[in-house]
Amino acid sequence: MRLVFTLSALLILTLSSSAQKITGIWRGYFSSSNGLYREGIQEEMYKYEIQIDQQPNNGLKGVTYSYKSTVFYGKASFQGIYNIKSKTIILKENSLIDLKIGDKSEPCLMTCYLDYSKMGKLEVLQGTFISINIKDKGDCGNGKIYLERVPDSDFEKEAFLTKKNKTLSPSSKITDSKSTIEKATKPITSNPSTPTNKKPGVIANKKQPIPSPNKPATPAVKEQIQEQKTSKEAELPTQPYIKREHEETQGREKRTIPIPKVLQERENKLVKTIVVDEENIQVDLFDNGTIDNDTISVFHNNKQIIKHGRLAFNPISFKIKCSPNENMHELVVVAENLGEIPPNSALMVITAGKKRYEVFLTSNESRNAKVVIEFIPKH
Repeated sequence: MRLVFTLSALLILTLSSSAQKITGIWRGYFSSSNGLYREGIQEEMYKYEIQIDQQPNNGLKGVTYSYKSTVFYGKASFQGIYNIKSKTIILKENSLIDLKIGDKSEPCLMTCYLDYSKMGKLEVLQGTFISINIKDKGDCGNGKIYLERVPDSDFEKEAFLTKKNKTLSPSSKITDSKSTIEKATKPITSNPSTPTNKKPGVIANKKQPIPSPNKPATPAVKEQIQEQKTSKEAELPTQPYIKREHEETQGREKRTIPIPKVLQERENKLVKTIVVDEENIQVDLFDNGTIDNDTISVFHNNKQIIKHGRLAFNPISFKIKCSPNENMHELVVVAENLGEIPPNSALMVITAGKKRYEVFLTSNESRNAKVVIEFIPKH
């Protein structure tokens, strides 16, 4: 009986330790069938950010942001529950903390039903929501939600996140350990007046006689000359090394492309970094939501590859070739206009072998959207 109890306790402990912690910042988008905060618009796209504080009993609390920009948004508090077994979340906004919307708009509160999933380093919460009007409790519409775990907030981190970030980071621990080791292994300079343990009659650093042309060198002198010759040769880089370094420098200079003016004058906000292990990458860009004549240009490592492309149901497509020498690929989407419904919004679908990644992008006349693809070959 005692053995059964011990095994049960170990099993519970294992399950608890392997449970995924979801405390942190999650950001993405939701699509509303009725256009939350605005009237008469169908399938409105909004940015959505939630800051989660997971409790010991797997209860959840925190804040949400529903926004088009930092001057047109609603901030709400929420409570919820996380089911570890099914990896599902129910999250209910219970009150508004701050609101900045138009005079004709009506504020709403959402109840979200989300599923947690993880693919490599990518952590995702996605699902659906329903909403009610705060004033008359009427239906505000429903829709879909997609969120990814991110390190930073578009607004401010809540206190429960900043407190947890104050703990000593692993990098600082390594630095401290390194400095301790350096101090411990630092050579001690001996006092010149301190007597040495050398044998009497032996003078330290005594120069060996230089052999004359007619007199053969002694074995000890031959060995010293050979050591000096070897050390000098080791100090000088070989010709193939110099040639290879020169070729690599020329290759880097050839690959360097001047930064276009539109990338210098606008903020290039990093939306997502994706790590792939496939050499051939397919990239497709669609209009994200209502087709409203959004037009974009796309830059690949500062080189323009799409000029004034119109987003629609049919994708704007291009391919990227990765290699160990060309392993970083920076894609910047630039809004050429804001369409009929600002901002300029796009869905980028990246296909690498059997893996597919979806990234929601928004850009405007002051900010571009950037996605970085990093290639790490399979071992």
